[in-house]
Amino acid sequence: MGRRYDKFRKITLAERVNIGIQIPARPEYMIPNENYFKYFMKGDREMSEQEREACREFEFEREQAFMLRDFFEQIYYEFQFQSRRQPNTVLNAYKVRKMNRILEPLKEMMKEEPAAEWLELIPMPVEEETEDGGTVMKGMTYSDVMMVLTQYRCIEGEYFQKMLLA
Repeated sequence: MGRRYDKFRKITLAERVNIGIQIPARPEYMIPNENYFKYFMKGDREMSEQEREACREFEFEREQAFMLRDFFEQIYYEFQFQSRRQPNTVLNAYKVRKMNRILEPLKEMMKEEPAAEWLELIPMPVEEETEDGGTVMKGMTYSDVMMVLTQYRCIEGEYFQKMLLA
Protein backbone atom coordinates (compact mmCIF):
# COMPACT_ATOMS: atom_id res chain seq x y z
CA MET A 1 0.00 0.00 0.00
CA GLY A 2 3.08 2.11 -0.17
CA ARG A 3 6.25 2.20 -2.12
CA ARG A 4 9.87 1.93 -1.17
CA TYR A 5 13.01 2.60 -3.13
CA ASP A 6 15.54 -0.23 -3.47
CA LYS A 7 18.93 1.52 -3.62
CA PHE A 8 20.78 -1.61 -4.74
CA ARG A 9 18.55 -2.33 -7.76
CA LYS A 10 17.64 1.35 -8.23
CA ILE A 11 13.90 0.71 -8.61
CA THR A 12 10.77 1.54 -6.68
CA LEU A 13 8.89 -1.48 -5.30
CA ALA A 14 5.26 -1.65 -4.24
CA GLU A 15 4.68 -2.95 -0.73
CA ARG A 16 1.80 -5.41 -0.58
CA VAL A 17 -0.10 -6.54 2.49
CA ASN A 18 -2.88 -8.99 3.20
CA ILE A 19 -6.06 -7.16 4.28
CA GLY A 20 -8.29 -10.12 5.15
CA ILE A 21 -9.72 -13.54 4.30
CA GLN A 22 -12.41 -14.04 1.68
CA ILE A 23 -15.49 -15.92 2.92
CA PRO A 24 -15.87 -18.93 0.57
CA ALA A 25 -19.66 -19.17 0.92
CA ARG A 26 -20.03 -15.45 0.18
CA PRO A 27 -17.23 -14.29 -2.15
CA GLU A 28 -18.39 -10.68 -2.01
CA TYR A 29 -17.52 -10.53 1.71
CA MET A 30 -14.29 -10.90 3.62
CA ILE A 31 -13.13 -11.01 7.21
CA PRO A 32 -10.88 -7.96 7.54
CA ASN A 33 -7.70 -8.00 9.58
CA GLU A 34 -5.86 -5.09 11.21
CA ASN A 35 -4.24 -4.07 7.90
CA TYR A 36 -7.66 -3.43 6.35
CA PHE A 37 -8.55 -0.98 9.08
CA LYS A 38 -5.08 0.58 8.89
CA TYR A 39 -5.30 1.33 5.16
CA PHE A 40 -9.00 1.60 4.32
CA MET A 41 -11.09 2.34 7.39
CA LYS A 42 -9.74 5.72 8.43
CA GLY A 43 -13.09 6.94 9.66
CA ASP A 44 -14.90 6.15 6.39
CA ARG A 45 -17.55 3.76 7.64
CA GLU A 46 -18.12 0.83 9.93
CA MET A 47 -19.02 -2.64 8.71
CA SER A 48 -22.71 -3.07 8.01
CA GLU A 49 -24.75 -5.47 10.12
CA GLN A 50 -25.05 -7.77 7.10
CA GLU A 51 -21.25 -7.87 6.72
CA ARG A 52 -20.80 -8.52 10.45
CA GLU A 53 -23.36 -11.34 10.31
CA ALA A 54 -21.58 -12.92 7.32
CA CYS A 55 -18.29 -12.79 9.24
CA ARG A 56 -19.86 -14.36 12.34
CA GLU A 57 -21.46 -17.16 10.26
CA PHE A 58 -18.20 -17.89 8.51
CA GLU A 59 -16.23 -17.98 11.76
CA PHE A 60 -18.79 -20.34 13.32
CA GLU A 61 -18.71 -22.65 10.28
CA ARG A 62 -14.92 -22.55 10.27
CA GLU A 63 -14.72 -23.51 13.96
CA GLN A 64 -17.18 -26.37 13.41
CA ALA A 65 -15.21 -27.59 10.41
CA PHE A 66 -11.91 -27.65 12.29
CA MET A 67 -13.54 -29.41 15.25
CA LEU A 68 -14.95 -32.10 12.91
CA ARG A 69 -11.57 -32.46 11.25
CA ASP A 70 -9.91 -33.06 14.64
CA PHE A 71 -12.54 -35.68 15.57
CA PHE A 72 -12.14 -37.34 12.18
CA GLU A 73 -8.35 -37.51 12.50
CA GLN A 74 -8.66 -39.25 15.88
CA ILE A 75 -11.11 -41.79 14.48
CA TYR A 76 -8.93 -42.35 11.45
CA TYR A 77 -5.84 -43.16 13.51
CA GLU A 78 -7.82 -45.39 15.88
CA PHE A 79 -9.28 -47.42 13.03
CA GLN A 80 -5.94 -47.54 11.26
CA PHE A 81 -4.50 -49.18 14.37
CA GLN A 82 -7.47 -51.55 14.79
CA SER A 83 -7.46 -52.56 11.12
CA ARG A 84 -3.89 -53.79 11.54
CA ARG A 85 -4.68 -55.74 14.71
CA GLN A 86 -8.12 -57.11 13.78
CA PRO A 87 -8.72 -56.56 10.05
CA ASN A 88 -11.60 -59.04 9.74
CA THR A 89 -13.49 -58.15 12.93
CA VAL A 90 -16.98 -56.71 12.36
CA LEU A 91 -17.68 -53.30 13.93
CA ASN A 92 -20.34 -53.11 16.62
CA ALA A 93 -23.36 -50.80 16.35
CA TYR A 94 -22.05 -48.33 18.94
CA LYS A 95 -18.87 -47.62 16.97
CA VAL A 96 -20.81 -47.28 13.72
CA ARG A 97 -23.23 -44.76 15.30
CA LYS A 98 -20.38 -42.71 16.78
CA MET A 99 -18.47 -42.71 13.51
CA ASN A 100 -21.49 -41.73 11.43
CA ARG A 101 -22.15 -38.78 13.80
CA ILE A 102 -18.86 -37.36 12.54
CA LEU A 103 -19.04 -38.56 8.94
CA GLU A 104 -22.54 -37.16 8.26
CA PRO A 105 -21.67 -33.49 8.90
CA LEU A 106 -18.33 -33.94 7.12
CA LYS A 107 -20.11 -35.33 4.08
CA GLU A 108 -22.61 -32.47 4.15
CA MET A 109 -19.84 -29.90 4.52
CA MET A 110 -17.88 -31.31 1.55
CA LYS A 111 -20.87 -31.90 -0.74
CA GLU A 112 -19.61 -29.32 -3.28
CA GLU A 113 -16.33 -31.17 -3.83
CA PRO A 114 -16.13 -33.06 -7.17
CA ALA A 115 -15.32 -36.42 -5.53
CA ALA A 116 -17.95 -36.07 -2.77
CA GLU A 117 -20.46 -38.23 -4.63
CA TRP A 118 -18.40 -41.30 -3.72
CA LEU A 119 -18.53 -40.65 0.01
CA GLU A 120 -20.75 -43.01 1.94
CA LEU A 121 -21.72 -43.60 5.54
CA ILE A 122 -20.94 -46.82 7.39
CA PRO A 123 -23.95 -49.18 7.37
CA MET A 124 -25.18 -50.56 10.69
CA PRO A 125 -24.25 -54.20 11.42
CA VAL A 126 -27.05 -56.77 11.30
CA GLU A 127 -27.51 -59.84 13.48
CA GLU A 128 -28.17 -63.01 11.48
CA GLU A 129 -29.05 -66.44 12.74
CA THR A 130 -26.70 -69.30 12.03
CA GLU A 131 -27.72 -72.84 11.13
CA ASP A 132 -27.07 -74.07 14.67
CA GLY A 133 -29.48 -71.50 16.20
CA GLY A 134 -26.91 -68.91 17.29
CA THR A 135 -26.48 -65.38 16.03
CA VAL A 136 -23.60 -63.71 14.25
CA MET A 137 -22.98 -60.05 13.41
CA LYS A 138 -22.74 -59.20 9.70
CA GLY A 139 -21.41 -55.84 8.62
CA MET A 140 -18.32 -53.94 7.66
CA THR A 141 -14.98 -55.02 9.08
CA TYR A 142 -12.22 -52.72 10.29
CA SER A 143 -10.38 -53.06 6.99
CA ASP A 144 -13.58 -52.21 5.06
CA VAL A 145 -14.11 -49.12 7.19
CA MET A 146 -10.51 -48.01 6.60
CA MET A 147 -11.20 -47.92 2.86
CA VAL A 148 -14.17 -45.60 3.46
CA LEU A 149 -12.24 -43.43 5.91
CA THR A 150 -9.35 -43.10 3.47
CA GLN A 151 -11.75 -41.72 0.85
CA TYR A 152 -13.00 -39.17 3.38
CA ARG A 153 -9.46 -38.27 4.34
CA CYS A 154 -8.40 -37.56 0.74
CA ILE A 155 -11.39 -35.33 0.03
CA GLU A 156 -11.20 -33.70 3.47
CA GLY A 157 -7.55 -32.80 2.93
CA GLU A 158 -8.32 -31.13 -0.40
CA TYR A 159 -11.34 -29.35 1.07
CA PHE A 160 -9.46 -27.80 3.98
CA GLN A 161 -6.51 -26.85 1.85
CA LYS A 162 -8.70 -25.18 -0.76
CA MET A 163 -11.53 -23.64 1.22
CA LEU A 164 -10.35 -22.79 4.72
CA LEU A 165 -6.61 -22.33 4.61
CA ALA A 166 -6.36 -20.31 1.42
